[in-house]
Amino acid sequence: MAGFLSDHLSNVISQLTLFRNTVDSDKRRNLLTTLRQAQQEAKDKGITIAEGASPKEVAAQIGQLRAGDAVAEAMGIREIAGTGDYEYFDHHWIESALNYYQTGRDGRVDFPIATGTINPVKPLVTGVDGTTRIAIAGDWGTGTDPAEKHPYAAARAVADQMTKKDPHYTIHLGDVYYSGLEDEECKKFLRDWPAGAIGSYALNSNHEMYCGGRGYFNVLLADPMFKKSQQGLSYFALTNDFWLIVGLDSAYFAYEQSLLYEEGSLFEPDARKQANGMVQSLWLAKLLKEHGHKRVIILTHHDGFDVHPVTGKVSRKPLYQQVTAQMAKVHDWWWYWGHVHGVIAYQRIFFDNNAAVTARCIGHGAIPYLPFPRDLTRLGDGTVRVQWVETDLARNGGDSRRAPNGFLLLTLKGAELHEELYDERGRQRWSNF
Repeated sequence: MAGFLSDHLSNVISQLTLFRNTVDSDKRRNLLTTLRQAQQEAKDKGITIAEGASPKEVAAQIGQLRAGDAVAEAMGIREIAGTGDYEYFDHHWIESALNYYQTGRDGRVDFPIATGTINPVKPLVTGVDGTTRIAIAGDWGTGTDPAEKHPYAAARAVADQMTKKDPHYTIHLGDVYYSGLEDEECKKFLRDWPAGAIGSYALNSNHEMYCGGRGYFNVLLADPMFKKSQQGLSYFALTNDFWLIVGLDSAYFAYEQSLLYEEGSLFEPDARKQANGMVQSLWLAKLLKEHGHKRVIILTHHDGFDVHPVTGKVSRKPLYQQVTAQMAKVHDWWWYWGHVHGVIAYQRIFFDNNAAVTARCIGHGAIPYLPFPRDLTRLGDGTVRVQWVETDLARNGGDSRRAPNGFLLLTLKGAELHEELYDERGRQRWSNF
């Protein structure tokens, strides 16, 4: 039995109005406004949809409306204007919103718990040269078909450059597009992710939660590349005498935090909504109690703060308070995240107790993004300052407006940490030594 598209959109709008964004309220407002425009247009035209129509089928109908481009822009990533994949008016963003709506809270995969023989803490292995090399990329899951134009070619190029560095470990900070569906995890991530010589790890993300984490938990983590290292868990730790590296799931518990999982969270304190909501946070507290005297690296998909490329204004996220509260007794730590499509090295932030965190945004794995303005003096505030940001153009095929995609190479030797940022052409763009 057929139904009306306008009625379906009314249900979507009603569900989305329940969520708030504490930081990016404009995106929420724009999405709801454009959906209401699409609803009215669908009502005026009397458009029907088949019973049980998939998000993909419904998204295709919305995309044919006059308001379709506006809905896609409001839902999508505001980087490169255009109708190509991962650009402003890419109608696949509409499908992402509908997957998110259809999944809701109850459609999520259960959050995994480390019990019995499952131990999320593994030894951090050192290579024969006394170093450990870790290649880290964020927001890389776009697919790597070399026959296609950007961003596919960029993802392939970044993977090739990561492989050339012969890393012991490779880590993905999350985001397989558009919704982390099972086939997307296979075709856009697992098929060509460059495995580390010792192991690979991958974090959960907002896009992968749009389908409730089905692709991430049931497909990606079940793949041989990740099955042994993560044992089905979306959080993990690697440690040796000097270092503790902790990968955290900032996406799963973000359902109540904001619309579209945009703002991350480490826990769900309301046990009525999520029985296992404090599992990860309690695990992290215990881990830091045992290893917090070491130098610590925290990995999340979501950002702790963001700096607007034009206004220079700093937006601090709820995740920043959560993470820094748990890290209060750690003297020396680093924090790497993705989610924001770009690459930024921030100056070290010092706290009242003389502890310090060094934050980096590594979200430039494959999504096309614009370079920052060259004047860095406007960026940041009294606490957050930018040390380096990508200001160059890719000059490597595809859209001539975009900045180069790339990755971070960490080299650990004893208690020393060396950072090198490389782009898709193999150019070293920045290093801390």
